[in-house]
Amino acid sequence: MTALSSRVHPTTATASIPIAQARGFTPPPHPLAALRSDEMAIISRVVKAYNPSKTCAFRRILLVEPPKALVVPILKAELAGTRLPPAPARLGQALFYFEGETNFMESIIDIRSQKLMSQRHLEGMHGPGDDDEVLEVAAASLRSPLVKKEIERLQLPEGCEVVAEPWPYGTDDTPVDIRLYQVWYFLNLAENKDHPSAMFYAHPLDFSAVVDIRDMSVVRVDRMPTGVDLHADTSPDKRWTPNSDGEYAPDLIPGGVRTDLKPLHISQPEGVSFTVGSDGETIKWQKWSFRVTFDVREGMVLRNVVYDGRPLFYRMALSEMTVPYGDPRSPVHRKSAYDLGECGAGQTANNLQLGCDCLGVIHYMDGLGCSAAGDPDAGLGWKHTNIRTGKAEVVRSRELVFQLIVTVGNYEYALYWIFDTAATIHYEIRAVTPVDANIDCTGLKYGTVVADGVFAPHHQHSASSRPLCRSKRLALILVLPPFPSHLTVFNLRIDPAIDGYEDSVVVYDETLPMPRDANNPHGVGFEVFSTKVEKESAFNLDWETNRVVKMVNPNSLNRYSGKPVGYKIVAPPTQLGLAHESSMHNRRGEFVNNHLHVTKHSDAELFAAGEHPWQSIGGQGGCRTWAARERPVGAGEGVVWFTLGFTHATKSEDWPIMSSEVFRMHFKPTGFFDYNPALDMPPSTQRVNNSTLADVEKPAVISKCCAGKL
Repeated sequence: MTALSSRVHPTTATASIPIAQARGFTPPPHPLAALRSDEMAIISRVVKAYNPSKTCAFRRILLVEPPKALVVPILKAELAGTRLPPAPARLGQALFYFEGETNFMESIIDIRSQKLMSQRHLEGMHGPGDDDEVLEVAAASLRSPLVKKEIERLQLPEGCEVVAEPWPYGTDDTPVDIRLYQVWYFLNLAENKDHPSAMFYAHPLDFSAVVDIRDMSVVRVDRMPTGVDLHADTSPDKRWTPNSDGEYAPDLIPGGVRTDLKPLHISQPEGVSFTVGSDGETIKWQKWSFRVTFDVREGMVLRNVVYDGRPLFYRMALSEMTVPYGDPRSPVHRKSAYDLGECGAGQTANNLQLGCDCLGVIHYMDGLGCSAAGDPDAGLGWKHTNIRTGKAEVVRSRELVFQLIVTVGNYEYALYWIFDTAATIHYEIRAVTPVDANIDCTGLKYGTVVADGVFAPHHQHSASSRPLCRSKRLALILVLPPFPSHLTVFNLRIDPAIDGYEDSVVVYDETLPMPRDANNPHGVGFEVFSTKVEKESAFNLDWETNRVVKMVNPNSLNRYSGKPVGYKIVAPPTQLGLAHESSMHNRRGEFVNNHLHVTKHSDAELFAAGEHPWQSIGGQGGCRTWAARERPVGAGEGVVWFTLGFTHATKSEDWPIMSSEVFRMHFKPTGFFDYNPALDMPPSTQRVNNSTLADVEKPAVISKCCAGKL
């Protein structure tokens, strides 16, 4: 999903070019609906017709974000049940190369009229990768005489297989104009190489190749440092040193898997509590209504989130994620993939499997990826026991869970949007990975030796992630690699519509101690102070002041407190980017320095590190650039960008595959309701729940707290 303002420019195309044989097109039912397959076909056909002498190699076909100013009147009319105003033009964006050429191209197409509106060369920018390209790069690199020479030097054992894993090249301190890949190499030993889950990451090789995408040629081989020195051993006599396997597949684990774990079945005998509209996108559940759409870049996008007829959010989506590695040695110093901009959450989405990825009663939502929805029990909602009478009132919480799992090279991320019965929205990330490792580097502080001959660098996970391909060969399992230590940094873009589409403002509250004076004679008082964010800016969470960011509507007041109704962001202040401010990691990562950026809404500004991050150098658009404008932000104009990070200091328990690392943040009502919105949830009773006693030596005794309830 991209925007229009960056496309208001002179172009080499005529303003509007009709296609000779327009074919039938049925307009979609809603301007916020995801692109359909017939719309994508129209976009492709129009671009090809405009460029008849060339072959177009499409990288992405996306919906151009419709102008919010034209969509909001439609949403308001829908809520009011009145006549809908005209829908805005439905535009598509095609990003592509001409076969055999290096110019990265963009076309904008009016889908309904089937006309090309503009076409331009995106000068200085590079397009994302895709599965076919990654496989082609891997195969081409293995055919290179330079790579073959390195393989021969290592004198690898008979019958083994060298596996190539292409990554985005990243950016050096001195940028290059040519679009490049960095290819890492691993060894599949003969014993297990035919197993579909063979753990080749256990056997990293000591060289890497740089591939020029123009002709798929290897332009350079980089030898990898294998010790504490910053520089590699370039000896022509250096050989491969055998090391032990690190398999994770159940049938390859020494000793096998546990056999004493009993089955767990989840059932809903009367079916699920949610409904999905005929469009496949509109969801209704427990006073919630919203639209879930998908695209190849962002994956899941929530649109027009409404609770009990009251708007909350216009748009919510993961904007970007990056994984900057903490190993200063070349060529690993360039590792800092942008998993949405360089690859795409939709492009790398898994086909989720019933009973494996998803337990319970599940509805699958097909898009450019695949998501699953279910409404499981979520534990205790609220409870109180009257200590005088012994009477307990108990309510269970329920959640509606939307799950998307993406596999990016050796990384896997499970991404969840979760709605609950207390009017709270949760965003959860689970990161897993087979350790993607380097040669043993005992003694270095920017990584950990996790197995014989395997060094796992520390790294950060920050709304941006790693390699490009989801091929079963190159991307096997959910991963948070142990390469060097790394950080994964994620960024969410939140466009609020708190109790109205045009009134939201952003504030932050801080809790501070009162001075000990006549108003606080015992010195125990503390107060909450609220600060309005009046201009584009960047700032951090602060545990010392309990700084909490809120999105409120000053024109809608809580009837008891008299304060504006709102929603607050509840999240821990995670570690941010660690690279030096002058480094390329930092310059490219426009969102990694602050937990929060507030910018003035623009339909064109959707991606926290800019629209096209492949080999970017920063300063081409993104949170830091936009916040630095410091323009005034009025009511209904503020967009909140929230950054959270995983710093992965690798450890032996991450080998050969790490257990999921979990982060959950929350969007909670604050004064939005006059009382607990879950007060009307039905009581939790044994008659409904049908729980049973465990068959153990000393059975648990059921409490009488709900024995008499209906």
